[in-house]
Amino acid sequence: MVFNELNEDKFQILEDLTNDEIEKLKKFKDFPICKDIKDQYLLMFLFSKKFDLEKSHILIKNNLMVREKMEISLPVVKNQVNEELAKKSSSYCIQGYKDKEGRSISYLYPSKLKPKEYSLKEYLTFLLWSQDQSVHDHSSIHRSGMTIIEDLHKISLFKHFDSRLTEFLKKNKLNDMQDVFIGRIQKIYILNPPWVLKPLLSIAKTFIKTKIISRVEICKTDQIFKTIDPSNVLIEFGGTLNLSYSEYFDKLPLNF
Repeated sequence: MVFNELNEDKFQILEDLTNDEIEKLKKFKDFPICKDIKDQYLLMFLFSKKFDLEKSHILIKNNLMVREKMEISLPVVKNQVNEELAKKSSSYCIQGYKDKEGRSISYLYPSKLKPKEYSLKEYLTFLLWSQDQSVHDHSSIHRSGMTIIEDLHKISLFKHFDSRLTEFLKKNKLNDMQDVFIGRIQKIYILNPPWVLKPLLSIAKTFIKTKIISRVEICKTDQIFKTIDPSNVLIEFGGTLNLSYSEYFDKLPLNF
């Protein structure tokens, strides 16, 4: 496993940890698999599992196994990401914007990208980079989890669903994405649901926990603003935040 070195002073996930979180981090570092991994990255896994050490251990073991098999480092940094894939803006988070519960906001727009136009490694590298960026979020955001806004306009099961990922996970006996990828999903808003939504949710149940599916809300744009201020939602998703992901991506340093 390759580990990239970055300046620890920039990682907000390290800020304002509680005494209990610090103690759990110390215990987690005693696990052999955690050797040589920086605190900020260990915290990504701990926050994802609410500092349950055994569940965090399963998560980091599976996550590192995927990286090892695909030859993807921890962390992934911007200069390792396929820029064209990133700028398709089908899955991303713009840091610094939160909902009213203090959760980070992630966006999904699947119809903007045809995954099979890229290698599985390129696709996974971008996915893991998107998650590794969370070390730049304050610890309070990690405690709160994330809200996802997903626009399913013009989605196609044949064009925009990548079976390679689920096949890869199943081949490696990884049947639950929540035990592979970090992040605590608290709410998922679905905009412009197609007729295929029910089949999509049925497929999702095969690799995503039922409790996550239960947090899905099919809604119209104005319903989102009950929990998220419009100024924190991008214009293309109905808010007033005038910022494109392409612009945001270009401004990020290469080692971000």
